Amino acid sequence: MKYIIKLLSKYTHSLKKYNLYFLLLLWTLTNIGCSQDKTNENNKIKKSKPQVNKQIPDSILKSELELIGVEDQTLRFILPDVTEKFSRESSEYKYFWSLIHRQDSICIEKLINILDTYGWLGKSRVGTNANQAIWLVMQHADVKIQEKYLPFLKESVEKGESEGWHLAFLEDRILMYNEKEQIYGTQAIWDNNLKKNKIYPIQDVKNVNKRRKKLGLKPIEEHAKNNGYILDQKNK
Repeated sequence: MKYIIKLLSKYTHSLKKYNLYFLLLLWTLTNIGCSQDKTNENNKIKKSKPQVNKQIPDSILKSELELIGVEDQTLRFILPDVTEKFSRESSEYKYFWSLIHRQDSICIEKLINILDTYGWLGKSRVGTNANQAIWLVMQHADVKIQEKYLPFLKESVEKGESEGWHLAFLEDRILMYNEKEQIYGTQAIWDNNLKKNKIYPIQDVKNVNKRRKKLGLKPIEEHAKNNGYILDQKNK
């Protein structure tokens, strides 16, 4: 089982190449394996909280975060195939999203246990992939949770321990969830009439590319084109 998890961690970028049903099986096996193989590690982390002098090694935290990142993404890699096969209006599509939401709740619970104990672990401690996994899972959390941990990410970015674009995406998502205009134009929503994703409204859109550039993001026009998003005339 650990071998399967290791492969997933290393080859998540190529998951789309595999058969849909094989991936579903692989995801199921991986989650079963994760719950079994990580029991001891999770117990170590929980037991370590009151033991200030016995911190969990960064290598274990790194592996834990990378694994959570894989758990967060595996079903999402399959989502395009599900959408193509069943359509967005189908019961199968809705059921598949219920699986994603269920997995998200599991991942965010694991992440919060780490954040509350060790803070927003930066690149120098756990590496780029594990650091990005923190942001990735937080993107899929409830907005109240996102708002609570946003200052953690801001501090990490200010110290150069997390990417600026992580902050842009999370800030925009929080604003969108609160039905406010986003700052950087990172978020898009599905338009049922156009049958495409459309860039969510942006505040002070004339200067959006200046703001994007400061945090390492490409121009909004390029972002929209690369992702197949519609950029409304009002957002130009």
